[in-house]
Amino acid sequence: AAGGTGSRAVLEVRSHEVPFILDHGQIVGRLVYEHMLKRPQALYGTDLGSNYQAQGLKLSKHFRAAR
Repeated sequence: AAGGTGSRAVLEVRSHEVPFILDHGQIVGRLVYEHMLKRPQALYGTDLGSNYQAQGLKLSKHFRAAR
């Protein structure tokens, strides 16, 4: 990530109106990192206007805050 602070990978899962159930601890995907041939022109980060860089973990905008 730009700035060297790193980023968390987050997966949002739509859990309603689908014909399957996810169980606790169930594997739903895998991230594979590969080396790039050259550095990209722009890195994901605040300088690019990236929305999620360094925000920490939080619920999706589809959830209401607890009252």
